[in-house]
Amino acid sequence: MPISLERLKVPDEFVLTQEEVLEAVTEHLMAQGWTVQLEAAAGSHDLIAAKGDWYAYIKCKGSRGKRQQEGMVYDNNQLRGNTGDQIEKLIRAQGEAENPSLFIMANPGLDRMKWVVSKLETGLDKLDIIRMWVYPDRTIKWDIPAHLLQIARMLEIEKNGKIAVAPPKKR
Repeated sequence: MPISLERLKVPDEFVLTQEEVLEAVTEHLMAQGWTVQLEAAAGSHDLIAAKGDWYAYIKCKGSRGKRQQEGMVYDNNQLRGNTGDQIEKLIRAQGEAENPSLFIMANPGLDRMKWVVSKLETGLDKLDIIRMWVYPDRTIKWDIPAHLLQIARMLEIEKNGKIAVAPPKKR
């Protein structure tokens, strides 16, 4: 359900649509030597990228719909629903993926969005899902599970972006 930015207790720092996130992700990966293909199938991941023998399956979401009126954004329930949708699509992609593969959820780097995703961090790490955060100036930041960091560096996915590594969880 959309909500006015003014009605949020803490207004979002910026607003990005899914299309703007897709565009920034595509631009970033292509600059790092990946070939990127838009997936047209409804109910699937949004992008497939390839570099060398590796594939990346990417599901993007925004903080508002492209047809929503200016000043309106997704409420927290919609952000949680979008996050669940991303995870479901990436798990489905894992079942059909070419090997070796990476699975990436790309979202605006809003504090509100990062808070929603942070509640799922341990599970996302276990599912090998990388978090990509997109900002209006096209800066990209990454949250990469510790066990995937070496692969990420080898593929230079974090190049020209900032990387944060989640330390391994103690059991």
